[in-house]
Amino acid sequence: MPRIVFHPDSRTAEVPRGERLLTAAWKAGVGIKSVCGGRGKCGSCLVEVDAAATAADALTPLSDAERALLPADAQGHDYRLACLCDVRGDVAIAVPPESQAVRSAPRKPYTVTRVAARPIVARVTVEMEAARMAAPSSLAERVCRGVARAAQVRKPDLPVAVMAEYSLRSGFDAAREATATLFRDRHVIQLRPGRRHGLYGVAIDVGTTSVVVFLCDLARGDIVAMRTAGNPQAIYGEDVISRMTHVQKDPAALATMRRMLVDELNRLIAETAAEGGVDPDDIVDAVAVGNPTMQHILLGLNPEPLGRGPYLPVWSDGVEVEARELGLAIVPHARVFIFPMVSGYIGGDTLAALLTRDAEFYRGNQLLVDVGTNGEVVLARDGELTATSCATGPVYEGAHIRCGVRAAPGAIERVWVEPGGRIRWSAIRAADGGGDPRPVGLCGSGVISSVAAFVAAGLLGPDGALAPPDRHPQVRAGDSGRADEVLLVAPPFSRTGRDIVLTQKDVRNVQLGKSALRAGIEILLAECGVQRLDRILLAGTFGNHLEPDDILRIGLVPPIPVERVRSIGNAAGDGARMALFNRSHRRRVATLARRLRVLELSGRADFQELFVTHTALAPEPDVALAA
Repeated sequence: MPRIVFHPDSRTAEVPRGERLLTAAWKAGVGIKSVCGGRGKCGSCLVEVDAAATAADALTPLSDAERALLPADAQGHDYRLACLCDVRGDVAIAVPPESQAVRSAPRKPYTVTRVAARPIVARVTVEMEAARMAAPSSLAERVCRGVARAAQVRKPDLPVAVMAEYSLRSGFDAAREATATLFRDRHVIQLRPGRRHGLYGVAIDVGTTSVVVFLCDLARGDIVAMRTAGNPQAIYGEDVISRMTHVQKDPAALATMRRMLVDELNRLIAETAAEGGVDPDDIVDAVAVGNPTMQHILLGLNPEPLGRGPYLPVWSDGVEVEARELGLAIVPHARVFIFPMVSGYIGGDTLAALLTRDAEFYRGNQLLVDVGTNGEVVLARDGELTATSCATGPVYEGAHIRCGVRAAPGAIERVWVEPGGRIRWSAIRAADGGGDPRPVGLCGSGVISSVAAFVAAGLLGPDGALAPPDRHPQVRAGDSGRADEVLLVAPPFSRTGRDIVLTQKDVRNVQLGKSALRAGIEILLAECGVQRLDRILLAGTFGNHLEPDDILRIGLVPPIPVERVRSIGNAAGDGARMALFNRSHRRRVATLARRLRVLELSGRADFQELFVTHTALAPEPDVALAA
């Protein structure tokens, strides 16, 4: 089989002849961006072939479709698109920083909040009765009596599968003591000879773009370790619609996506366990949240109905599934609680964010906004909860942006223009402060920051048009002679050795995402009779790294005093941990799901009108300008 070497990590893989290069990369654990889902439409999966180590016929010949998407200024580089070429022989390729999708884990902030520990699992020490011929009873019967005494329950549930696992332990039938792990006080999910005291669980947040795993000490209510990574399903596209489309075309893709996700979760669980010195045999509970598409895929449910009217989930209730059914590498009979879903686009992640809110959120008019590939908005009007969802697209994750990258070391996250006109920027640094300080591109917050800075400096008009090139030396004209891009970083100062720019097309993509979100918010407020907001809360990774001044300046959210806009971090992950630490929050989330009313935007004529109006990059659009 052909052998591929992927640089810069020098990772190698053997693949079947004829395998698509993009597929081979992801199977090898090499993340390559694929905004369009590998359909040969976007050019984001750009790689460079090492001609010295690759035969001329090792990849399929360059097609016209591929040639049209390659950079015009190749300057001697042998570029290919991973989604449009197949492997025929040994090949060595380099994945440029701007094409890397998963190599650097995305930032996932979280709030360290103390939650009263009342987990849904417990461990008890069982005093085993000795076997007696005079009063014969099976080992299982003696175990049940011991569990009943230790846990003070009448009829414990002891599955034969749990006893089967116990019977494989050395000295199982001679043990005088055993440790029983109980779920909901009476269901035995694990039995081990001797005494075991560790009680751990994992909280999982599955996003379209990234995933996060928290390993938690359930007895103490503490986070032991955390890991984040990109969602490997990105090979099928950066947004949920692309992934639904793949399942529609090839039903077998659902099982592949599920396996890729679970494999990545297991890798993160293993890493957190190793860091915390925790035996995976002591990880006895799990909670998972995500948007409806991610939860469907995790459960093995076809997500197609979520993408077509009436946009309803296949399964909506919260559900407890054994870890072995999902393939999750924790105690096999541990239950994984997956949050309920309210509609096709309002899922467990939104409910988890609501779970984190205290009584203050239910007083007055509070707006919770989770901006990402899909924008979820919840309005609390004197305790009444109404939600809607807007397809903002992956632009806020750095996709559909010429120099867009994920929020990882090297990504520009802030841009400002000094009074003298100098354009400045700051990039995300590695956690240890080391590494190459040069930037690789713009992440979502950097895109918004640059647009807001250029609006404030007069380099962008409210209609989104760039100022003429003679207004600033870094505004550059395209072939038409009109302003086409703003240079942020010149090649000598970028890690890629190429310009880092914000283009006119990038600005238009920001306007599309911005206007979709703002139109949805305006309809939500109008439907609920709200004219003034008391507070806006920004949830999610992207929301946590936005500057309130920036989003108010371009009109991403309704006008409000800047001090009333606050980021609340990865609220979905926080809510998942709350349900892991304390069983009462699982009942609370079920109640929230029943209380939450969903406002569907599809088919509404006023959405299109408001969408057009709010393309303006201003706090309040000039209706005449928008018209």
